[in-house]
Amino acid sequence: MTMQPKSKDVFSKLVNWLSDLGNDKPEINRQDGSQDFFSKLMNRISG
Repeated sequence: MTMQPKSKDVFSKLVNWLSDLGNDKPEINRQDGSQDFFSKLMNRISG
């Protein structure tokens, strides 16, 4: 039987707890359908 490190378990619990605190926000649709500057930048970096 293998035991997982306790620190990972604590980290997982913390992430799950923080996820439960947040609320999903609705998508933002811009008037012309264009993306904001940050979205354009991230798409350029990742694509």
